[in-house]
Parts: sequence; structure tokens; C-alpha cells
Amino acid sequence: MATLVKISPGGQVRIPKEIMERLKISTGDYIDFEFVEGNVLVKAKKLIDAEQAWFWEKDWQEAEKEADEDIRKGRVSKIFSTAEKGISYLRKRRKELKDKTKKR
Repeated sequence: MATLVKISPGGQVRIPKEIMERLKISTGDYIDFEFVEGNVLVKAKKLIDAEQAWFWEKDWQEAEKEADEDIRKGRVSKIFSTAEKGISYLRKRRKELKDKTKKR
């Protein structure tokens, strides 16, 4: 998709709506310009609060994908009404698994 835009006297350009939609950006977002082999590469950028940066680390994102897949395939535990019931369930499951490995 080639789109021609005019540069304003202040060096500004209006990004066409279709391009903003494809980049998933809106007013106030950031874009990064990189000069690559005589061309300009434009990348959408999102600012992340430093306290939330851990969520976007590669290892965490991989674990999120695995969790999403487990949820999609129904590999989740039941929901407990209290923490005590959840802990009790986990203790029973641990015992069951220990007993199962002893039988091998």
C-alpha cells in the first residue's frame, strides 16, 4: 500500500487512517523511525511502565502462551470458593501423585 502525504512547514505529516489501523496506533501513541538501506522503516511503539516491564520479557510471554493453551484445551483446575479448599485439593493431588509414582 503506497500512500503519498505532504510534509507541513513544521516537518509534520498526517498518517492516513488505514495506516494507523494497520499499525494499531492512535492519537498520543509513539512511532519509531529507522533509516534502513536508504528507506525509512516505521514501527509502532508502546511505552511500558517500568514496574510492568517483567510481563513483556520473553520467558514470561512464553509462559503466558503455554497458560493460554492449557486454558484453551481445558487443562485447568476447578475453581475453589476459599483458599483453604484450594490448598486441601492440592494436598490431596500431591498425595495421589506420590502414591502413583511409588507403584511404578
